[in-house]
Amino acid sequence: MTYLRKLAARIVGHSIRIFARAVTAVRADWQGIEPVPKQRVYFANHTSNGDMPMIWSCLPPALRRTVRPVAAADYWLKTKLRAFIGPEVFNCVLIDRRPEVNDKPMDKIIAALDDGSSLIIFPEGNRNMTEDPLLPFKAGLYNMGLARPNVDLVPTWVANLNTIMPKGEVIPLPLICTVTFGAPIHVQEGESKDDFLKRASDALRDLAPEVRS
Repeated sequence: MTYLRKLAARIVGHSIRIFARAVTAVRADWQGIEPVPKQRVYFANHTSNGDMPMIWSCLPPALRRTVRPVAAADYWLKTKLRAFIGPEVFNCVLIDRRPEVNDKPMDKIIAALDDGSSLIIFPEGNRNMTEDPLLPFKAGLYNMGLARPNVDLVPTWVANLNTIMPKGEVIPLPLICTVTFGAPIHVQEGESKDDFLKRASDALRDLAPEVRS
Protein backbone atom coordinates (compact mmCIF):
# COMPACT_ATOMS: atom_id res chain seq x y z
CA MET A 1 0.00 0.00 0.00
CA THR A 2 2.86 2.39 0.82
CA TYR A 3 4.37 1.80 -2.63
CA LEU A 4 1.02 2.47 -4.29
CA ARG A 5 0.56 5.72 -2.33
CA LYS A 6 4.04 6.88 -3.31
CA LEU A 7 3.34 6.02 -6.93
CA ALA A 8 0.03 7.87 -6.76
CA ALA A 9 1.77 10.89 -5.20
CA ARG A 10 4.30 10.99 -8.06
CA ILE A 11 1.53 10.76 -10.66
CA VAL A 12 -0.50 13.51 -8.98
CA GLY A 13 2.58 15.70 -8.65
CA HIS A 14 3.37 15.26 -12.33
CA SER A 15 -0.22 16.09 -13.23
CA ILE A 16 -0.12 19.27 -11.12
CA ARG A 17 3.04 20.42 -12.90
CA ILE A 18 1.51 19.75 -16.32
CA PHE A 19 -1.69 21.58 -15.37
CA ALA A 20 0.22 24.56 -13.95
CA ARG A 21 2.31 24.93 -17.07
CA ALA A 22 -0.65 24.43 -19.41
CA VAL A 23 -2.92 26.94 -17.70
CA THR A 24 -0.46 29.62 -16.60
CA ALA A 25 2.67 28.95 -18.71
CA VAL A 26 4.49 29.51 -15.42
CA ARG A 27 8.06 30.67 -15.98
CA ALA A 28 10.93 30.91 -13.52
CA ASP A 29 13.10 34.03 -13.65
CA TRP A 30 16.31 33.54 -11.68
CA GLN A 31 17.81 36.93 -10.79
CA GLY A 32 20.91 37.14 -8.64
CA ILE A 33 20.81 33.43 -7.86
CA GLU A 34 21.19 30.18 -9.79
CA PRO A 35 18.86 27.14 -9.68
CA VAL A 36 21.43 24.89 -8.02
CA PRO A 37 20.91 22.27 -5.28
CA LYS A 38 21.56 24.38 -2.19
CA GLN A 39 19.55 24.64 1.00
CA ARG A 40 17.31 27.69 0.87
CA VAL A 41 14.17 29.24 2.29
CA TYR A 42 12.11 30.69 -0.56
CA PHE A 43 9.94 33.43 0.97
CA ALA A 44 7.14 34.65 -1.28
CA ASN A 45 4.19 37.01 -1.58
CA HIS A 46 0.79 35.43 -1.07
CA THR A 47 -2.29 36.45 -3.04
CA SER A 48 -3.73 33.10 -4.12
CA ASN A 49 -4.03 29.49 -2.95
CA GLY A 50 -2.15 28.64 -6.14
CA ASP A 51 1.04 30.48 -5.12
CA MET A 52 2.72 27.49 -3.53
CA PRO A 53 1.97 25.03 -6.37
CA MET A 54 3.27 27.59 -8.89
CA ILE A 55 6.59 27.98 -7.07
CA TRP A 56 6.89 24.23 -6.58
CA SER A 57 6.02 23.49 -10.22
CA CYS A 58 8.63 25.77 -11.74
CA LEU A 59 11.55 24.49 -9.66
CA PRO A 60 13.96 22.13 -11.45
CA PRO A 61 13.55 18.47 -10.39
CA ALA A 62 16.76 18.45 -8.33
CA LEU A 63 15.46 21.34 -6.24
CA ARG A 64 11.83 20.23 -6.14
CA ARG A 65 12.76 16.89 -4.59
CA THR A 66 14.20 18.58 -1.49
CA VAL A 67 11.84 21.54 -1.04
CA ARG A 68 9.01 21.45 1.50
CA PRO A 69 6.30 24.12 1.64
CA VAL A 70 5.35 25.37 5.09
CA ALA A 71 1.54 25.35 5.05
CA ALA A 72 -1.54 25.55 7.22
CA ALA A 73 -2.78 22.22 8.55
CA ASP A 74 -6.39 23.46 8.74
CA TYR A 75 -6.38 24.04 4.97
CA TRP A 76 -4.50 20.94 3.83
CA LEU A 77 -6.24 18.51 6.17
CA LYS A 78 -9.74 19.81 5.50
CA THR A 79 -10.63 17.13 2.93
CA LYS A 80 -9.28 13.68 2.12
CA LEU A 81 -7.93 14.89 -1.23
CA ARG A 82 -6.05 17.81 0.33
CA ALA A 83 -4.83 15.53 3.12
CA PHE A 84 -3.23 13.37 0.45
CA ILE A 85 -1.84 16.18 -1.73
CA GLY A 86 -0.42 18.37 1.06
CA PRO A 87 1.58 15.80 3.06
CA GLU A 88 2.29 13.21 0.35
CA VAL A 89 2.60 15.12 -2.94
CA PHE A 90 4.09 18.41 -1.69
CA ASN A 91 5.57 16.93 1.52
CA CYS A 92 4.37 20.01 3.40
CA VAL A 93 5.52 21.02 6.85
CA LEU A 94 2.03 21.39 8.30
CA ILE A 95 1.44 24.05 10.94
CA ASP A 96 -1.69 24.12 13.11
CA ARG A 97 -2.74 27.78 13.32
CA ARG A 98 -5.47 27.34 15.93
CA PRO A 99 -4.67 29.54 18.95
CA GLU A 100 -5.74 26.85 21.40
CA VAL A 101 -3.16 24.41 19.98
CA ASN A 102 0.47 24.80 21.05
CA ASP A 103 1.90 23.43 17.81
CA LYS A 104 5.40 24.98 18.18
CA PRO A 105 5.69 25.76 14.45
CA MET A 106 9.28 26.97 14.66
CA ASP A 107 10.36 23.61 16.11
CA LYS A 108 8.87 21.85 13.06
CA ILE A 109 10.47 24.33 10.67
CA ILE A 110 13.93 24.06 12.24
CA ALA A 111 13.64 20.25 12.28
CA ALA A 112 12.89 20.30 8.53
CA LEU A 113 15.93 22.52 7.92
CA ASP A 114 18.11 20.26 10.05
CA ASP A 115 16.94 17.32 7.93
CA GLY A 116 18.43 19.12 4.91
CA SER A 117 15.17 20.33 3.35
CA SER A 118 14.67 23.65 1.65
CA LEU A 119 11.42 25.46 2.42
CA ILE A 120 8.77 27.61 0.77
CA ILE A 121 7.15 30.06 3.18
CA PHE A 122 4.77 33.01 3.02
CA PRO A 123 5.95 35.49 5.67
CA GLU A 124 2.78 37.60 5.45
CA GLY A 125 1.01 34.69 7.14
CA ASN A 126 -2.31 35.14 5.34
CA ARG A 127 -3.36 35.82 1.75
CA ASN A 128 -3.06 39.49 0.85
CA MET A 129 -6.52 40.65 -0.25
CA THR A 130 -5.66 44.37 0.03
CA GLU A 131 -4.38 46.89 -2.51
CA ASP A 132 -0.99 47.01 -0.76
CA PRO A 133 1.78 44.99 -2.43
CA LEU A 134 2.60 43.16 0.83
CA LEU A 135 1.18 42.70 4.30
CA PRO A 136 3.53 43.14 7.28
CA PHE A 137 5.82 40.14 7.71
CA LYS A 138 5.51 37.82 10.68
CA ALA A 139 8.58 37.11 12.81
CA GLY A 140 9.11 33.56 11.51
CA LEU A 141 11.48 34.48 8.69
CA TYR A 142 13.69 36.40 11.10
CA ASN A 143 13.71 33.51 13.56
CA MET A 144 14.72 31.07 10.80
CA GLY A 145 17.55 33.30 9.66
CA LEU A 146 18.73 33.78 13.23
CA ALA A 147 18.60 30.07 14.08
CA ARG A 148 20.22 28.83 10.84
CA PRO A 149 22.34 31.73 9.49
CA ASN A 150 23.98 29.65 6.73
CA VAL A 151 20.68 28.98 4.96
CA ASP A 152 19.97 31.35 2.08
CA LEU A 153 16.73 33.32 2.42
CA VAL A 154 15.55 33.89 -1.16
CA PRO A 155 12.88 36.49 -2.01
CA THR A 156 10.42 34.93 -4.46
CA TRP A 157 7.79 37.03 -6.25
CA VAL A 158 4.78 35.32 -7.83
CA ALA A 159 3.27 37.60 -10.49
CA ASN A 160 -0.14 37.50 -12.19
CA LEU A 161 -1.54 34.47 -10.37
CA ASN A 162 -4.29 36.43 -8.61
CA THR A 163 -5.25 37.78 -12.06
CA ILE A 164 -5.26 34.33 -13.62
CA MET A 165 -7.40 32.88 -10.84
CA PRO A 166 -9.35 35.71 -9.14
CA LYS A 167 -11.08 34.87 -5.88
CA GLY A 168 -14.40 33.16 -6.50
CA GLU A 169 -13.63 32.22 -10.10
CA VAL A 170 -13.52 28.62 -11.31
CA ILE A 171 -12.17 28.97 -14.86
CA PRO A 172 -8.59 30.35 -15.02
CA LEU A 173 -7.87 33.26 -17.34
CA PRO A 174 -5.07 32.67 -19.87
CA LEU A 175 -2.18 34.80 -18.66
CA ILE A 176 1.51 34.07 -18.16
CA CYS A 177 2.57 33.63 -14.55
CA THR A 178 6.16 34.41 -13.59
CA VAL A 179 8.03 33.38 -10.46
CA THR A 180 11.05 35.61 -9.88
CA PHE A 181 13.83 34.45 -7.55
CA GLY A 182 15.99 37.27 -6.19
CA ALA A 183 19.37 37.48 -4.52
CA PRO A 184 19.52 35.73 -1.13
CA ILE A 185 19.64 37.66 2.11
CA HIS A 186 20.71 36.75 5.67
CA VAL A 187 20.17 38.19 9.11
CA GLN A 188 23.13 40.47 9.76
CA GLU A 189 25.01 40.46 13.03
CA GLY A 190 23.20 42.64 15.53
CA GLU A 191 20.31 43.33 13.15
CA SER A 192 16.99 43.82 14.90
CA LYS A 193 13.87 41.88 13.97
CA ASP A 194 12.08 44.97 12.66
CA ASP A 195 15.05 46.12 10.58
CA PHE A 196 15.51 42.69 9.05
CA LEU A 197 11.82 42.21 8.24
CA LYS A 198 11.72 45.61 6.55
CA ARG A 199 14.81 44.72 4.51
CA ALA A 200 13.31 41.34 3.57
CA SER A 201 9.99 42.94 2.60
CA ASP A 202 11.80 45.54 0.47
CA ALA A 203 13.87 42.82 -1.25
CA LEU A 204 10.70 40.92 -2.12
CA ARG A 205 8.71 43.96 -3.24
CA ASP A 206 11.59 45.08 -5.48
CA LEU A 207 11.05 41.91 -7.57
CA ALA A 208 7.50 42.88 -8.54
CA PRO A 209 7.29 43.53 -12.32
CA GLU A 210 5.82 47.01 -11.85
CA VAL A 211 8.78 47.92 -9.62
CA ARG A 212 11.42 46.42 -11.93
CA SER A 213 9.96 47.94 -15.13
